[in-house]
Amino acid sequence: MKNITYKEIAKYLSKSEGTIKQWKINHPVLLEFAKLGAFCKKNDLDIEKIKKLVEMKELFKKVGE
Repeated sequence: MKNITYKEIAKYLSKSEGTIKQWKINHPVLLEFAKLGAFCKKNDLDIEKIKKLVEMKELFKKVGE
């Protein structure tokens, strides 16, 4: 999976990279949500794919017990 950069988040949200970096100080929760959303978009993850990944994680967890 590909990581996300501030520059990419800014592009997705039509904001400047400086604005996104400033969120780290002024709006850390908003930045975290933006990172998650941008990461999913960049890696072509929609809600259904995320649900399947979580289900797989739980299945592997149970198998390992």
